[in-house]
Amino acid sequence: MAESALNFAFPSNASSPTPFTIQVDQGFVDESTLKASLYRPSIDILDDSNDNWLEGPPSANMTALADYWANEYDWTTQQDYINGNHSHFAITVPETPAWPHEVPLHFIHERANDEEALPLLLLHGWPSTSMEWHKVIGPLVSPDNASFAGHHVVAPDLPGFGFSPAVTHAGFDAKAIAGVMDDLMGRLGYDRYGIVSTDLGWWVTMKMLEVVRSGRIVGHFCDFFLVQATAEDTERYMKNQTTPEETRYMASSMEWYAQHTGYQYVQQLQPLAVGQAFSDSPVGFAGWVWHLLESVSDGYPYSFDEIITTALSLFVQGTYGNLRYYKYALDPAAFVLERTNVPTGVSQWGLGSPGSKFPGIADLNFAPRSWLERMANIREVYRHPSGGHFPALSEPSSWAADVLHFFQTCI
Repeated sequence: MAESALNFAFPSNASSPTPFTIQVDQGFVDESTLKASLYRPSIDILDDSNDNWLEGPPSANMTALADYWANEYDWTTQQDYINGNHSHFAITVPETPAWPHEVPLHFIHERANDEEALPLLLLHGWPSTSMEWHKVIGPLVSPDNASFAGHHVVAPDLPGFGFSPAVTHAGFDAKAIAGVMDDLMGRLGYDRYGIVSTDLGWWVTMKMLEVVRSGRIVGHFCDFFLVQATAEDTERYMKNQTTPEETRYMASSMEWYAQHTGYQYVQQLQPLAVGQAFSDSPVGFAGWVWHLLESVSDGYPYSFDEIITTALSLFVQGTYGNLRYYKYALDPAAFVLERTNVPTGVSQWGLGSPGSKFPGIADLNFAPRSWLERMANIREVYRHPSGGHFPALSEPSSWAADVLHFFQTCI
């Protein structure tokens, strides 16, 4: 993809890791600021029926966000932070057995002092980029607790997210992404590594555990693990025969699918339509992102800077490249998963804090261990009463401690 389309410079055909500085075109930044100043909010509901944001962010909140973006937000400050706090690289991965096209990638790569440290591949989801990990990369590389070993960390932007250019052919599914990510680790010289995943990155990882040569992946840590009820589970639920833990988990899951998955179905079925709708509205796209963040973050108080930077990082090269992951990475084949024998650690974070707008999904992340064991070789389950869907941002110290503890058992 040409620089003019990306709105940032990206090294062409970098066959080996090349130092990379994020530099978004200033004209694009200025244009986005101008568009924010021209934002026109929707009509709003005058009663209190949308106080919990179930239908979307209220106009007053969107107007405040647009005003901040137009008059106070400074992308240059955010960009300097991103560039200054991590080591960034670019590479173009050649075709793999599962994907017959080159894939350009941006990734963060930090190395521990110990040359023999276990590398960790960190895979984010949507709406996110490699910056989901910005609070935890340091603690993983150089833990404060001397009893934990440090790790080399590799944190790519998935293609189409952040500063990894989007692929330009249809069909880039979880299996194809899996091959690209394993190839990246090989090109960095890592023969054995662990994976840390969340959200869409979890689907990619589960495919990696199926297709990557046995012995390369020594462990998988995730703060998201989707376990769907079987027909037998549902029958027991209808007969009031499930355990209290199962009942709470199933009730939260049903509430989630009934009330909160509109974005998923739209992005899965018609991602280009959504991408075209948002292509000229950075504030509108930020509202789309903000709505989901507000739903799943357990009351975490996102700042306008965080919301805008997250949205702008997904908007800069056009949103279709990341929205369409729901079409290809979550196609029906993605839900047909083999049970993995790779040692797995699951960190579960509640969604029912007093600041949460949706207590009905409080136990969405609390799949019973016996259910997890249907799909993986579960070594550790860490359970936290709060923290939400982005614990690496909301609870970075506890999250990093879980990761370090789990991989200590894998070394």
